[in-house]
Amino acid sequence: PSSDLASRGHLLPQGEKGRTPLAAYAVGFIGLVGTMVLQYIAFASMPVIEANLVAYTWPLMVAAAVIALGRPRRPLLLGLTAALGFVGVALVISGGRASAWFEGSLVGYCAAFGSALCMAFYSLAVGRLALSPDRLLLPSALIGFALTFAWCLHDGAADLSGTHLLLGLYLGAGPMGFGYYFWSRALSLDQGGRLAVVAYLTPIASTLLLALSGESLSPTAIAGAVLVIGSCIAVGIERSEA
Repeated sequence: PSSDLASRGHLLPQGEKGRTPLAAYAVGFIGLVGTMVLQYIAFASMPVIEANLVAYTWPLMVAAAVIALGRPRRPLLLGLTAALGFVGVALVISGGRASAWFEGSLVGYCAAFGSALCMAFYSLAVGRLALSPDRLLLPSALIGFALTFAWCLHDGAADLSGTHLLLGLYLGAGPMGFGYYFWSRALSLDQGGRLAVVAYLTPIASTLLLALSGESLSPTAIAGAVLVIGSCIAVGIERSEA
C-alpha cells in the first residue's frame, strides 16, 4: 500500500498536496453539481441525442490532457482508442437514425460542452486528491440538493406529485449518487486518468437495458458497441503493459 501511495504521489503538482479541504470540495461541486446541472439544461435546450454526444466528449478531453501532461507510454494508442470510443458512442446513441442534427439552441450546445468540461476536470482532479469519495461528494451533494430544492420552489414545486419526488430521489441516489461514488473510487486508484475511456461503456449499458426491455438494436448500434468495447480493451492492454 505504501508503494502505491508513493507511485501516485508524483502525479500531484507542486503544492497540490497542501490544498485545503475547501479546494477539494470545490472539485466535488464542479464535478457533481456543475456536470449534472449543465447536462439537464442541455437536455431541455436541444435534442437529447445531440446533448449526449456533446457531453460524451469529456473522455476525449481527459485523453488529450493525459497525452499532453501525463506522458503515457503510448500516446497515439490512447488518443486513437479515445477517438474510436467516441465514434462508437455516436453510433450507439444515434442508432443509425436519419434524424436532423443541429436543431438545438446555442445555450444548449454551450451547456453540454460545459458539462463535458466539468466532468473532464473532475475525472482528472479526483485521483489527485487525498480524500475518500464519500467525504468529497457528500458536501457537494447536499449543496446541490439545497440549490435544486430552491430552484424547484422558484419554478412551482407545489405541482410535483409523489411519483415525481420518488423519481427525483432515485435519480439523485442511484445514477448520480452511487455512480459518482464508484467512479470516484475507481479514479482514485487510477494512475494518469486513462481509465476515463472506460466511461464509454455507459451508453452500452443503457442500450443493453433497452434491448432487455424489448427494444430492437440496429446493426449500426451493434457496430458502435463493438467499437466502444474494443477501445476499452485496448486501454486495458496498454495499462497492463505499463
